[in-house]
Amino acid sequence: MTAAAVTQGFATAVAVWCAWYITHIPWLGLSEQASLPVLIVVWLGMTAWAGSILPSKWALVGTGAGLITALVGLLLLGSKLAETPKGSNVSAGLRPDAALMAAGFVVFGATAGLLGGGIGSLFGRPGKDVDWLGRFALVAAASVAPLVFIGGLVTSTNSGMAVPDWPNTYGSNMFLYPLGPRMSPDVFFEHSHRLFGTLVGLTSLVLMAWTLVAEPRRWVKIFAVVVFLLVAFQGILGGIRVKMGSTDPHRDLRAFAMAHGILAQLTFGTVVALAVFLSPTFKRSAGQRRDEVPGLRRLRFFTTGLLHATILQLLLGASYRHFRDGHSMWSHAGFSIVVLIFALMAGFAAAALPEDQTGIGRIIRRCGAALLVVAVVQFLLGWATFSLGGKELTADSPAQAVLRTCHQANGALLLAIAVATFFWTRRLLAVSGGGAFRPATPSLSPT
Repeated sequence: MTAAAVTQGFATAVAVWCAWYITHIPWLGLSEQASLPVLIVVWLGMTAWAGSILPSKWALVGTGAGLITALVGLLLLGSKLAETPKGSNVSAGLRPDAALMAAGFVVFGATAGLLGGGIGSLFGRPGKDVDWLGRFALVAAASVAPLVFIGGLVTSTNSGMAVPDWPNTYGSNMFLYPLGPRMSPDVFFEHSHRLFGTLVGLTSLVLMAWTLVAEPRRWVKIFAVVVFLLVAFQGILGGIRVKMGSTDPHRDLRAFAMAHGILAQLTFGTVVALAVFLSPTFKRSAGQRRDEVPGLRRLRFFTTGLLHATILQLLLGASYRHFRDGHSMWSHAGFSIVVLIFALMAGFAAAALPEDQTGIGRIIRRCGAALLVVAVVQFLLGWATFSLGGKELTADSPAQAVLRTCHQANGALLLAIAVATFFWTRRLLAVSGGGAFRPATPSLSPT
C-alpha cells in the first residue's frame, strides 16, 4: 500500500499546488480566505479518488496519500511560517509557533486523506492490480506540465529577473519567503516558478530512486537517471541565468533564458518518454510477436517527421519569444504550416490503425486523436498570438500574457504527444516484425 499512497500522495500534491497557484495569482486579487475552501475541496477530491482505486484499503491509502501531500506541501507552507516585519517582504526567520503550525498542517493532511479516502471507498470497486511505478511516472510527467506553463508566464511577463538573487529570494531562504496574492505579480511569477521547480525535482528524484529499485530493465534505469539529471541541470541553468543576468533589460543575458526555456520543453518530452517505457502495456508487449500492422511504416515516417519538425519549431518560437526579431517570427510562422501538415498526417494515420492484442494500437489511436486536436488548437493559438499578443518583449496586459503562455504551453503539449506517439509507434513496429526499437548498445535492449 506504500506504493499506492506515494503515487496518490504526489498526484494530490500536484493538484493542490496547481489550485494554490491559480487562486494566489495577484491578477485575480483573491483573499487567502477565498482560496482556502478551493484547496480543501481539491485535496479531498484527490484523496477520494485514491480511496476509490483501492476501496478495501481506503484508510491506509487515503491517510498515507494525505500525509505525503502535506509533507510535500511544507515547501509551500514555509511562506506562512516566516516572520515578516511590518511593511517588509523579507523573512526575518521562523515564527515562534512555526513548528506547531507545521505539525498541525501535517495532521490536517492525514485527516483530510482519511476523510477523502472514506468518501472514495463508497464509490470504488475492486479492480485489477495497478502498476504503481508506471502510474507514478504519469504523475511525474503531470508535475512538469504546470512548471512549463508557469515558466512560460515568467517569459511572457518578462519576470525572469524580478528576483535578483538565487537560490535565496531577496536574501531570505527560498522556502520561507512570504508569498501571497497581494505581492507584485512579477515577483510572484518568478518565485512560484522556483517553488514548482522544487516540486518537479523532488518528484523526479523519487521516480529515479523507485525505478532503480523496482525496474529490471537496465536501459530504463539509465534513462531514469538521465531524466533526473536533466531536471537538476535545468534548475541549475535557471540559477545561472539569474547569477549572470541583470535587471537592466539591455544587459540581460537572454540566451540563458532561451536555453532554459528550450530545455524545459525537451525535459518534459523525456519525462513523457520515460512514462511510456514504464507503462504496463509497453512492458507486457516485450517478447510478443504479431503480423505486421498495415500502415505502420507510413505512421513511422510521419511521427518521425513530426517530432523533428516540432523540435525545430520550438527553437524558432523560443528565439522569437526571447529576442522578438522579425526573422525568427516569420520563420516560426511559416514553419507552423509544416508542423501542422505532419501533425495532421500523423494523427490521421494513427487513427486508422487496426486493433491488436498488445493494446498498443488503441493507445496510438488515442494519441492520434490528441494530435489532431492539439495541433489545430496550436495553429489557431499561434495566429491569435500573432494578431493579439503584442509585439514587445513584455506583454501589455494580463490577457496578452495568458494568450502567449497558452500558445507556448500548448506547444509543449504537442511535443509531449509527438514524443509518446513516436515511441509507441516504434514499440508496435518491434512486436510486429516491421522494425525494432533499438537503444544505442545491444546490452540495453528494451526486450
